[in-house]
Amino acid sequence: MRVALAFASLLLAAPLAAQTDAQSQSPAHTKDSATDPACANVRVAFPPELAGWSQQVPVSAGVKPGEGATIAVGQGALVSLHPGRHLALSPAPKNPAGAGGTLAFAVATPGTYRIALSGKAWIDVLHAGKSLASVAHAHGPKCSGVRKMVDFKLAPGNYTLQLSGAEADSITLLVARLA
Repeated sequence: MRVALAFASLLLAAPLAAQTDAQSQSPAHTKDSATDPACANVRVAFPPELAGWSQQVPVSAGVKPGEGATIAVGQGALVSLHPGRHLALSPAPKNPAGAGGTLAFAVATPGTYRIALSGKAWIDVLHAGKSLASVAHAHGPKCSGVRKMVDFKLAPGNYTLQLSGAEADSITLLVARLA
């Protein structure tokens, strides 16, 4: 009887172990391209909307809306962030821990805009002080350095980009209009 129970336990555990292993290989669990040895000698062909990613301009984020650099749509930016304890973000972020800050950008043409980040962080896009709903989420191309992409439908106007919960004191980002 004990042998039968042990054998049954092994049969039940095997699919779970295989499922856990398969989940660890999913895109949500892949290594960051900066530390993944498989990406060491890989050059990624960026889609046209992400072409500005590799030409990053250094900028500083603000600690509250209305502060921080103004970034250009289509231009990559290497953003210096602030510790979460120094931020006065409104609306309050979902994840107040970690680094963050605010930036400004302007939209001239209505459409869907993608915000691409190199690292983990919460993204809020604000217009007239209100947080806008995103329309899509994705991971960046493998080995590109783009970890996260979030899309928003935007009308012409001025926007605040609010970042929070970042793991590092700087992050690369790009705001791009999708064709």
